[in-house]
Amino acid sequence: MGEALMPVIATQDELRLTAHPLQRAGAHAIAVLARASGPEAVTGDQFQEVVRLMISDLVATSTVVKGSAGWYLKGVSYNLWPNCALHYKNKCTPAGISAWRSMPPVEEWPGVPCSLCGRAACAWYGNVDVPLGASVEHRNTTAPGHRGTPLCFPCVSSFHALPYAFAAGGGLLQGVHSWDERFMARATRSAVPANRRSMAVRGDLKRGSGAFAVEFAALRALRWWDRRITAGVQAIQFSNSTRDMRFQVEDMDQALAEWLRSTASDSGRRTGFWYLAQSQASAKVPGLRMLAWRAFNQPAVIPSRAVGWLRDQITVTGRIPAAVPHLAPLVRTYLTEVLHVLEKDVGHVTAVARHIADVVIADGDKRLKKFVVATRRPGDLKSWLRGEIADWAKKRPADAANAPFISVPQWRTLFGSGNSSWSARELLFVAVFEELCARGATVEAADETTTDDDFKSLDTIDQEES
Repeated sequence: MGEALMPVIATQDELRLTAHPLQRAGAHAIAVLARASGPEAVTGDQFQEVVRLMISDLVATSTVVKGSAGWYLKGVSYNLWPNCALHYKNKCTPAGISAWRSMPPVEEWPGVPCSLCGRAACAWYGNVDVPLGASVEHRNTTAPGHRGTPLCFPCVSSFHALPYAFAAGGGLLQGVHSWDERFMARATRSAVPANRRSMAVRGDLKRGSGAFAVEFAALRALRWWDRRITAGVQAIQFSNSTRDMRFQVEDMDQALAEWLRSTASDSGRRTGFWYLAQSQASAKVPGLRMLAWRAFNQPAVIPSRAVGWLRDQITVTGRIPAAVPHLAPLVRTYLTEVLHVLEKDVGHVTAVARHIADVVIADGDKRLKKFVVATRRPGDLKSWLRGEIADWAKKRPADAANAPFISVPQWRTLFGSGNSSWSARELLFVAVFEELCARGATVEAADETTTDDDFKSLDTIDQEES
C-alpha cells in the first residue's frame, strides 16, 4: 500500500456527522455502542469494535427461526436492507455477512468522494445499504458513470447502525432526531439499550409501543432533558422495503420543544401538565399520546382542547374545577411562549379579564356560567360582552372611574381577523379564571390519581447498559 494512501485509509474509521438525519441517527447509535460521549469522540479502535459487534448480531439472528427469540433483527432487515446477505441462503453465512459489512479493498474504491462527508468513498452503495437510496441495478437516478451512491465506510456503517437507534413497529422504523447534538446524544442513549433488548428477546415485529409511539418517545426524551434545547425535534418513520418505501418526518419547532421540556424542569408547571394531558384525550387515544401527536401535527389545537375541557367541566358542575389554578396559567404560557401572543395583546386581554372577574364576583355563579357558555362561539361572546358593557356603564364601580368595560383596542384584540384573535379569546378564558383564583374563589378538591401507564413511565429514564 502506497504511503500516499495511508492518510486516506486512516480516516475510514472516523465518524463524522453529516446533513443526513438517518446517517446522524446511526452515527449517534455507534457512539452509544462505543460508550463514547458523541460521534466525534469515537476512536478508531472503538469504531472497528462496534462494526464487529453489529456483524456478530447479524450472524446471531441469521440462524433464528421466524417467531423465535432473536429473530427481531432479521425481521427488521426486510424493511431496512432489502435483498441483503441475510436473505440469500448462499450468502447468509458468517463469511457472507462479514463480506457484506466489511470495507472493500482499496484497489476497488471508486475514486470519488463520499456524497455525504466528502472523504474518499470506499464503494458505490444502493438501497441494500442506504435507506431510500437508488438501486445499483436501476441507476436512472444517479449520475452517468455512477453505480449508486458513493459513501465512505463510516457513513455507510452509520446507516447500518439504524436498528440500534430506531425501533420497529407497524412495518416501519421509528426514531427521534434533532439538530441539537447534546439532546440527540441523550435521546439515542435511551433508545439503544431498549432496541438491543428487542434484538435479544423478541421474535416478531408486531408488538409495538402503543399509539403514536415515536411521538410519545420524543415527548419522553424532551422531559428527560435537563438543559435548554436549542433546535426543533423530528419524529421520523420510514420503510426501505422494496414493496412499500415510505418516509415521513413530523417537525416540532424549538419553542414548543423547549416549552414541553419545561413542564418537567419547572416545578410550577408539572401539575398543570398532568391536567393538560388529560384534556387532550380522545375516545380511542390516551391523553399523553394524543398530546404528543398534536405537538407534532396540530400544535395550535392544544390550548383549544385544554380550554374546551375546562369549559365542559365548569358548564356541567357550575363550579371551578381543581384543574383551573394549575392548567390556566400553563395555557397562558403556551399561548405566549409557543404561539407567540404579543405582550400588548396579553395586556389588553388581562384588563378585560379583571373587569369580567369584577362582575362575576359581584353577581355569583350564574353570571360565571353565562360567561363560560358565551365563550363557545365568538358571536355569543360578543353579545355577552355588549350586555356587560351596558351594565358596566350603569353600575360602574367607584374605583373604575371613567374606564370602559372594554376599550376599542381590547375589542379588536379579541375579535380582529386571524389566529391571533382566536388565541386571544382562549387567553381571555384562562385569564378570567386565573383572576378569580387569585381573588380567593372556591376551587374543587384535587384528585390526581391515575392508572395510566404512560404517566408512570413518562419521566422514568431507561436504565442504560453498563
